[in-house]
Amino acid sequence: MELRQRFDKVDDLVVLWVMADNQINAKTLRFIDSLGMRQRVHFGVDPHSAAIDRLGVRLEHPMPIEAGVPNPTTLLVDAEGVVRFVDVRRDFQFWLDPGMIEQALAASR
Repeated sequence: MELRQRFDKVDDLVVLWVMADNQINAKTLRFIDSLGMRQRVHFGVDPHSAAIDRLGVRLEHPMPIEAGVPNPTTLLVDAEGVVRFVDVRRDFQFWLDPGMIEQALAASR
């Protein structure tokens, strides 16, 4: 939420939030809608966690409900598809500081 608010004025920035297919349910969709996130954030589903596995960010020791779920991961990809920034969190309780993305954006322009 803080990232979306911080970058609300960056017109050419697209936020894509990809989730494992088992993370999508009615409760998830209510949460997304309650924050008005569908207006600026595009949501994608990763069937069978294929992209999560290709990126190597699947949780290492998941609880059964977390099967196929990734570690919180942020990728900054430019218009040409070049990855300019990667952050993989092992603890979902500690969020990425938006200032780090601001620095990466400034460096990639």
